[in-house]
Amino acid sequence: EGEADWKVVAIDREDPWAQRLHDIEDVEREVPGILEAMREWFRTYKIPDGKPENKFALDEKFMPRAYALGVIHEMHQAWARLVKGSVEDES
Repeated sequence: EGEADWKVVAIDREDPWAQRLHDIEDVEREVPGILEAMREWFRTYKIPDGKPENKFALDEKFMPRAYALGVIHEMHQAWARLVKGSVEDES
């Protein structure tokens, strides 16, 4: 629909892989190919519903943990402003 739709790659801390996967570069090193498979799934999963392929920002890169935490913080702040009623309706 043309708007940002953030995705976060995360792992359950009880998962056996969690001891080895701390940031996105760990994922590619320890589980080669999984990030490309995830990207392709997110690119095409809406096609059966008649929607076009998803497009990706950031040169289709998976961003590191610090970047993701910044986005999460920013989105939480926006949500908090919305809940408090300090955001004007854009419609």
